[in-house]
Amino acid sequence: MIDLSVLETYWVDGDMVDKIGKRRDLAERQRGLSCKKGGFMKKLLILMVFVSIFAQETTHEVKEGDTLWDIAGFYYQNPFLWPYIWRANLTEIEDPHWIYPDERFIIPPSPEEGIGEIPEEVPEYYPEAIVTPPPEKPAAEVVSLVTPDARVFSENLIHRAGFIVEEDIPYWGKIVGAESKDNLVIVTYSKIYIDRAEDVKKGQILTIYRPGKVLKHPKTGEKLGKEIIVLGKVEIEEIGNEGSRCKVIASYDIIKKGDFVTPYEPIFAPENVELISTTKEIEGYVVEVKSKEKLTPPHVFAYIDHGEETGIAVGDIFDVYQKRKMGGKEMPDFNVAKIQVISVFRNASIGLILQEREPHPVKRGERCRLALEAR
Repeated sequence: MIDLSVLETYWVDGDMVDKIGKRRDLAERQRGLSCKKGGFMKKLLILMVFVSIFAQETTHEVKEGDTLWDIAGFYYQNPFLWPYIWRANLTEIEDPHWIYPDERFIIPPSPEEGIGEIPEEVPEYYPEAIVTPPPEKPAAEVVSLVTPDARVFSENLIHRAGFIVEEDIPYWGKIVGAESKDNLVIVTYSKIYIDRAEDVKKGQILTIYRPGKVLKHPKTGEKLGKEIIVLGKVEIEEIGNEGSRCKVIASYDIIKKGDFVTPYEPIFAPENVELISTTKEIEGYVVEVKSKEKLTPPHVFAYIDHGEETGIAVGDIFDVYQKRKMGGKEMPDFNVAKIQVISVFRNASIGLILQEREPHPVKRGERCRLALEAR
């Protein structure tokens, strides 16, 4: 059963709108269906529209600002189902990280078991981030349809940002197969198999990950650690003699056979952070920016070269800035972005890039300085 109180948030004076107030005429979205004012008719038409979406295949023409994440959120009320749209349009989508205006995608029926069924964990929206567009085509402006949330961070956001380790994670298990016909695309709700049957239990949550690159300081070349790219989460359903079957409960990026799994460790996510101006003089550099690797542009993460050893804490904000010279004279530094720290490790931290008024592509090697401390 659809929760009409939730769906009704998409309507303003008889028009369908997205979560940032941009009006989207229902005729544009649902093949010419018109909307009549009136409480009863609104609810009836909402029900008809969403039953139609879930019951049959439709098409979507990409508009400025669309991402697969947002499209899945609009049609399925669950952005984690973006891989189903990707899989249905493999001949049209060369790279799921980039889609472009005027492309037309098939929107398959919802894979979820119940029409109104929504997973427990829905990613939280954070300030729009700065994304460096690909060289060949202009990237669409980032607009999210995910409901904003008052919390500063979520456990889900911190988890998907990944980790920085000094040594490789000890081998625990990996994905050896899936129930999907082609084994090509592993998505949310897919059934997968792992090569681990010992010391596991039903209901146990695992992290899916892939080792990333070695992180080196952009100026000194010093090794700061190795990135761990977190791809999603699975829950163990059945245990066999030599392996286990799991259900994917969250997919942050493309998951493949051969990706590793390890037990999920709960993450502390502060609900409120008080920020104060810092008296510390901590200067640093952007070590790396993760943009194209992440599927959802509003969540762009960056590594900075300060961590536990310099007293950095979750919630701290760094200004990313550039030196300015005019007429041969030094001018005040120009701030181009902010990075809010969400995970802290020994020699480095991971932060979320926050957009300034004029978007600027943050790059490896940019200077940054501590501006606000979390309390």
